[in-house]
Amino acid sequence: MIEHYLDCRHEFGGRGPTAFDCWGQVRDVRANVFGWEWLPSYGAIADGDKRAFTEACVKERVAFQEVAATPGAIATVWRHRLCVHVGIVVLVDGILAVLETNPGSGPRWLSVADFERQYLKVIYYHDR
Repeated sequence: MIEHYLDCRHEFGGRGPTAFDCWGQVRDVRANVFGWEWLPSYGAIADGDKRAFTEACVKERVAFQEVAATPGAIATVWRHRLCVHVGIVVLVDGILAVLETNPGSGPRWLSVADFERQYLKVIYYHDR
């Protein structure tokens, strides 16, 4: 199910099918794995522009509610008042995990507990 995403490279502004940034990966998994509607691209947000990334996150979460980690939930990573990263909750061999991609590690999945240990503040949002 998520093997394709693990074979892709990380690329800022990447919207697939062979390269993704964190938001590009989240929106593609929601549409192509879960079969849900596409979220806006926001591909024009420059690498490192965390204020613009946060504004986009806040705009999208209006339609979402805060939840516990569940499949399809968007894992948002916060540093103070800035959203600095996102991933998506998936099931991997029966394990609740977060699929993410970033410049340092590229694409990977971490158990929810390991993802939460990796980042100081994680909030999950879901619109289903």
